Amino acid sequence: MCSRVDEDFEKLMEEKIVKLTIYAVDARYPEAIDYEPSLEEAGEAIEIAEMVREFILNKLGKNIR
Repeated sequence: MCSRVDEDFEKLMEEKIVKLTIYAVDARYPEAIDYEPSLEEAGEAIEIAEMVREFILNKLGKNIR
């Protein structure tokens, strides 16, 4: 959706952000998914989330921090 307005958001898709989807679903519907990530998967998800956070903060401007 955002990529329609700003092509830079396409970069997020290239960074495997879809891997974060399972965590969002699990947080909202814990009874629907019985999934526990490995330590490696959790670490990767944290790295992706931090990258997304940094990307968004840069889009909003440095004065947001």
